[in-house]
Amino acid sequence: MCMPLQRFPMYACALVLAAQCAMAAAPVIAELRPRGAEIGRPFTLTAIGRNIGEGARVISTLPATFTLVLAPPAAGTMYAPGRSASFLVEPKADVAPGVYPIRIESPSGISNVLLFTLGTFPEVTEEESQPNSLPNRNDTIETAEPVRSSPVVVNGTLRGPERDVYRVYGKAGERRVFELEARRCGSAIDPVLRILDGSGKQLARSDDAPGASLDARLDFTFPAEGNYYVEVTDARFSTQVQNFYRLKMGAYRYADGIFPLGGRRGERVPVTFFGGNLGAGVRSTADLSKAGTTQSLMQVGLPDSPVLPFAFAVSDLPELMEPVTGEVAVPSVVNGRLDKAGEIDRYHFRVEPGEKLIFELQARELGTSRLEGIITVRDSAGKKLASAGDQPLPEDVFAVQGTSRTSSDPFLNLTVPPDVREVVVSVEDLALRGGPLYGYRLIARQQAEDFTLTISSPFVNIPAGGTSVITVTADRRGYDGPIQLMIPDLPKGIHVAGGVIPREYMDGANTRTVNRRGILTITADPGASWTTGQLEVWGEATAAGGAVLRRRARGLGMSVDVAGATDQGVVDRQRPLTAPWLGWGLPAALTDPPAATLEVRQTGVQQMAEGARYEFAYKWTFRGSGTPPKQVGVDVVGAKDIRAIDMTTSSFAVTITKATDPGLYDVYVNGRVRTDEGDEVVVARAIPFEVTGGAHAAQ
Repeated sequence: MCMPLQRFPMYACALVLAAQCAMAAAPVIAELRPRGAEIGRPFTLTAIGRNIGEGARVISTLPATFTLVLAPPAAGTMYAPGRSASFLVEPKADVAPGVYPIRIESPSGISNVLLFTLGTFPEVTEEESQPNSLPNRNDTIETAEPVRSSPVVVNGTLRGPERDVYRVYGKAGERRVFELEARRCGSAIDPVLRILDGSGKQLARSDDAPGASLDARLDFTFPAEGNYYVEVTDARFSTQVQNFYRLKMGAYRYADGIFPLGGRRGERVPVTFFGGNLGAGVRSTADLSKAGTTQSLMQVGLPDSPVLPFAFAVSDLPELMEPVTGEVAVPSVVNGRLDKAGEIDRYHFRVEPGEKLIFELQARELGTSRLEGIITVRDSAGKKLASAGDQPLPEDVFAVQGTSRTSSDPFLNLTVPPDVREVVVSVEDLALRGGPLYGYRLIARQQAEDFTLTISSPFVNIPAGGTSVITVTADRRGYDGPIQLMIPDLPKGIHVAGGVIPREYMDGANTRTVNRRGILTITADPGASWTTGQLEVWGEATAAGGAVLRRRARGLGMSVDVAGATDQGVVDRQRPLTAPWLGWGLPAALTDPPAATLEVRQTGVQQMAEGARYEFAYKWTFRGSGTPPKQVGVDVVGAKDIRAIDMTTSSFAVTITKATDPGLYDVYVNGRVRTDEGDEVVVARAIPFEVTGGAHAAQ
């Protein structure tokens, strides 16, 4: 997906695509077979895609040994050479149920990540999903596939507007849990689960179950002895690449939620699992001593249960639990819950006049709360000072981190007014709802200007002697100045350039500029030698008072596309599936040299009456035979009223106007070359240039 941009839409899209496309020879995983396995049993895992095979190995957090099956696919078999690799997987005895990332590494680089699920039940594969099976084998009650054992997990797939039907036998009064795992383990479908009788009458239905994200779960008691039919469909009847599901059946306990929603790094945090079929709930402990130093999420599972774990927030601040008496210290995190409809929780904070604070809510974005939160700050006399979450979002949809308009937790910045020494912060639900699933984390910090960073690509392959692109998105939280991206502690022979996110300001037409995107180029010398590893991307800025803000960019972990509406700002926008709970930065590896290299240099600048003209020259160098493009793609991040003009086969110019804000900018250039082995996008190192006096004055 290429997000729409304000300037140079064609050029910029080409650059973003260059950042997201793997190198020509790097491995790509499109499918895993199977998608899950029973704990305690060795199994064979086949990764299917392209550029897989010779020299391939598995990278995973799954505690297991992966032994490559040496027999390569023969010509004429269902897997062509280079399209798959099979591994004997032997998990360790103490492995926990859950989802684990699977990535392939080869001498040509690293692949994308797909998730693999380990559970405690026996696993079978839907007949229709077996290799070379005919489609639509179990789409009706009459053709339903029998499932003769329980507990069991049935691994199946949905192909667009189809349904899968399974026949199960139940005794009168027998209680059984039916659960679909899909979105939680990396599938793009939005599953719906129904139970029917022999006449097709619906007896039970589940779409989005509490505590299961978009997945479905039914706790069903058979009314009489006989055959029943379990139907699985996609709520959107959409065609997805990752179209698998895992239908779990058995008598087991499950929870609707967990409380609190997070805790402090390094501590053992008491938690309670509630709802579902747990009765009074189950108390347990979340061990946050295992959280990495930069990890903001972990997963915590219900003890002695096959259900997938819940996301659990991790912080470095003091943690409090409601009810809180007296004043709340800053900084701190208050863990609370709106236990009943219409409830409003209030907390008193001791402050000083002129103090700069930020209040943030963690709830819905964690996936463990239904709260559409509102934060309101009042002084001790009840006068409203600020609020967030109760107003329409601005047209700047980047402010919600590329998500839909209804899914972000609120935050607000506050400069304490004169003579105010206490503020009261209230938390409520936008629709005045409440209950066990309306938990939250209220975070208070002494930081009026802040930002967060998210890496837009889950990994990067750096071509030997070539350049790749890393795109980063900033979520500004009170800070509007420029941000410089960087990658510290780079291995020898690896270099970065670019990374400027220009400031935001109100222009002469009283329109706010929107600068949330930054791009780093990362280049490997031809002789660079580096072992696959993690890179850390940081952003640095200077606040108004001179304090240096340094923030680490969060990695996606993985990215799985979901077919559907993709326009920025669409309420029903289908966002890619990610796995930030993995706690990764930017996995990176060296890959094969590019087909060509592109060198760009600035050759001059001319000041003009209405702006300036920056002139650039570029040069192609091919490793072998190839055809360069007639033009290159040019992008300047964040520049207002800028144009790329006078494009030739070796040069171009960039012009600015008086409306262009003074500051440092980067020129990003790429082109698609044609070789005997196919097309390849080649990227040049970023070239900085500075806009000085004569342009638009600071507002």
